[in-house]
Amino acid sequence: MKNYLLAFGLLILMSVSFAQTKTKPAQKPPTQKEMEEMMKEMQKGMEDMSEEDKKAMEEMGVKLPSMNGMPQLTDQQIQDAVAANERIVPEKDVARIAKASSVTLNDAGIPAFIDKIHSLVTGKMKPDYLVRAEEIYKLLSQTSSSPQAASQYAVAVLMDGKPMLALYLLGKSSKKLPDADNLNNYAAVLTNFGAEQFAIPILNNLNTHYPQNSTIYNNLGQAWFGLGDIEKAAEYIDKTIRLYAYHPQANFTKCLIEESKGNIPAAVEAAKKSIKFGYSIKKADKLEKLGYKLKSEDINWDPPMPKDELGLAKFKWPAYPKNVKDSETLEPAWEVFKEECDNKISELQGQKEILEKQMLAQQEIRTTQLLQASQTGSQASLFPEMAYKAFIKLGPMVEGIEAVNNYVFADKFQQVLDAKGKLEEMISVETEEMKGFYEKYKDQFGEGKPNPYAAACSDENAIRNNFLNNANTLMQQTERIYLNAVSSQTDKLLYYRKYTQWPDEYAYTTVVAQISWLTMISRQIVSFKDESSYCGYADTDEKPKMDSLQNFDDVACKYISTTNLGCFSIRSQCSRLIGEFDCGGITIKAKQNDETNRFSGSVYVGASKSVSTGKGPLSAEAELTAAVGVELDESGKTDLVAKVGANVNVAGQTVAGVEGRAGVNSGPSVSGKGMLSGIDK
Repeated sequence: MKNYLLAFGLLILMSVSFAQTKTKPAQKPPTQKEMEEMMKEMQKGMEDMSEEDKKAMEEMGVKLPSMNGMPQLTDQQIQDAVAANERIVPEKDVARIAKASSVTLNDAGIPAFIDKIHSLVTGKMKPDYLVRAEEIYKLLSQTSSSPQAASQYAVAVLMDGKPMLALYLLGKSSKKLPDADNLNNYAAVLTNFGAEQFAIPILNNLNTHYPQNSTIYNNLGQAWFGLGDIEKAAEYIDKTIRLYAYHPQANFTKCLIEESKGNIPAAVEAAKKSIKFGYSIKKADKLEKLGYKLKSEDINWDPPMPKDELGLAKFKWPAYPKNVKDSETLEPAWEVFKEECDNKISELQGQKEILEKQMLAQQEIRTTQLLQASQTGSQASLFPEMAYKAFIKLGPMVEGIEAVNNYVFADKFQQVLDAKGKLEEMISVETEEMKGFYEKYKDQFGEGKPNPYAAACSDENAIRNNFLNNANTLMQQTERIYLNAVSSQTDKLLYYRKYTQWPDEYAYTTVVAQISWLTMISRQIVSFKDESSYCGYADTDEKPKMDSLQNFDDVACKYISTTNLGCFSIRSQCSRLIGEFDCGGITIKAKQNDETNRFSGSVYVGASKSVSTGKGPLSAEAELTAAVGVELDESGKTDLVAKVGANVNVAGQTVAGVEGRAGVNSGPSVSGKGMLSGIDK
């Protein structure tokens, strides 16, 4: 049963993964009859499941849906839904455009305007969720002396996937403290979730106070884009890009605008600029749909790849003997070396078994989470947050990606096999030479015979020395070339997997790599030959002196950066982008499925005062001295781009939020619909 569930879960995981990373060609939408047939087939499949399987899935938290009672859609409704999903730019919403254009907001009118919006927003919230939101706001006000506490927390929960709570807190904060950051961030979230007509008056007001601010320009462009006024949207988007050429959100919207005009080369160029400093699967899919294959160099990558991170180059082994004298001392040295390797391999095998059990347990948990996510609207992924970006950026440098379990690189190992073939030829040659030697001296020893011990000693040693020199020189050079290649490629593979595997998987991978390395270096092909017995050679009792076997270096993730935003921080730890709350005991206490939508855009956190003072909301073009930009889309946090200035680098870690500031940039919304759709009616 467990195997069935795992297989079932993995199939779903794979289908979700491919759905995220592949863009399907346009297809004719199914008719109502075809939809009914598909639902009947799904219902039959669920009815055919055994009671044992159903019970096991329910224990995993997966409730099987019933196709009975599903809403009946007409062919036209299905076609309209498909068309809306495939639309490149939004339809023009004349009514909402008129509403947005009719309001001119001065500073004195902001509180009342915010009050109106806040009332409409709270009307969209579930009563129990509204109670929790108010509790959180009061706790923040009571426990923090900072007037920015609620707005900081709002941006934190926005990045954590709770935009309705963020809207509530930003609404309260914007009324109490209507500064540039609060108002901009509030407008950005309003835009992202379908209330562009209310965001535009706020942004217009900010634009009169802070002209030439890329964040305001971008958010105005996104708001007009969401309303379907593409001409006005393009005007603000172009202004944004003139201030910051690689603005992630503005460039992606420009891509959509150019695509809608049929200008594919310009659309591709804009999408490439968008993804450069803000990777997301959505952007990668768009480039693929436009016919462009994303390259490694198209993506910025901050963490440097360490050289010889596992410390493989530090491992030493005995020399290869080139003559019988060397062989006498080096053969026991190799025996000691192999014994040390075998002991270490045995120790690592024990660790491997423990890590494998932990990994399999975690994989089962992740499978369950993905199955549950499909029913609750929550988020789960086959891979860690940074993996999708790493697939593109780091994938091309990795050869032998199939070497998952043994780190034997077949293309490089062929030269070792070829050398072994030559070694066999050398052994045959030596055998023939020894036949000649025995023939030469077969009648030379015994009573009354010449007994040329010295000559026989010299001749036999010469044959053996010649073999050892040729054979071990060949194998030493071949093994060195191969092991150097293995060392280099293992480093690259571990670096790649550090960003594409979950931590439990990576821990297992690391031990496998260590076992493989020790196996390879201890199984090198080395030939040994005793000195000729004619030389009167006697064994010695001396034992070789060997240094202890080199320890592997720690390859745990050392590139850790922390973006601190008041009581919330995002820790970038290789493959993971981990959000952590520390707000004096304040917790959200909200069910995961209370909110099913996520914010699409970016948040720039922590600029130096010299950059931000007097210039309005924190801007994307300030990134050279800002600590970090966090990219967000419907799947969650997709990228974290650190741009560290001297003022925010502490003890090797990136520490942002030195002023407790964050600038939110909205991303394009093609449908124009969202959680706040219709709040003006």
